[in-house]
Amino acid sequence: MSETDVEELEGSNARPDPPEDEAGRDVPEPDGDEARGPAPAGLSPQGANFIARYEGCVLHLYNDPTNNATIGVGHLVHVGPVNGTEPAEFKRGITRRRALEVLAEDAKQASVAVRRAITQPLKQTEFDALVSFTFNCGAGSLRSSTLRRKLNAGNRAAVPAELMRWVYSGSKKLPGLMRRRQAEGLLFANGKYE
Repeated sequence: MSETDVEELEGSNARPDPPEDEAGRDVPEPDGDEARGPAPAGLSPQGANFIARYEGCVLHLYNDPTNNATIGVGHLVHVGPVNGTEPAEFKRGITRRRALEVLAEDAKQASVAVRRAITQPLKQTEFDALVSFTFNCGAGSLRSSTLRRKLNAGNRAAVPAELMRWVYSGSKKLPGLMRRRQAEGLLFANGKYE
C-alpha cells in the first residue's frame, strides 16, 4: 500500500448516495448484538489491505471529498474541515502501520453491522467484500439495501450486480466507486483479493 495523493481519490472514499429506489427506506435494526448467520469474526488482514487500496492511504490530515477532516485509510477525524482542533498524533501525521491499526478499529463497526444484517453463512472473502461496502456506504445502507434482502433470501449471484448500484454521488457516477464496487463483486463471487 502506498501513500495516496488526495487528488487521486476520485470520490472512492466518499459515501455514495443510495439507489433511488432504496433512498430513505427505514429498515429496523435486527435485535441483539450477535451475528445472525455464521460469519467470520472480523475483517481479515487481506480485507484491510483491500479496503486501503480503494480508500487510499493519506498519512497526513486532509479534507475528504465531502470536506470532512480525515487521515489514514478514510478515518473520519471529525465532521467539517481540518481546523487545528485535531488530536496531536494526527497533526504530526501517522505511519502506514498506524493507519492500518486505525482502519482495523474503524472496520469493527462495519463487521458487526454485516454480522447483524446477513443471515446467510459467509466465507471470509464474502464477509470482507461486504465489510468493504459497509465501511464505505454505512450500516444503514446495508440494512436498507436490496442486496441484503436478496442475499438473505439465498440469492448470492445477485450480490455483484447489487453492489454496482451504489456508485453515484448526486447524479454523478464516480469512477473510484465503480472500480471499488466491481472489485467487491469479484471478491464476493470469486474469492480473490484483486
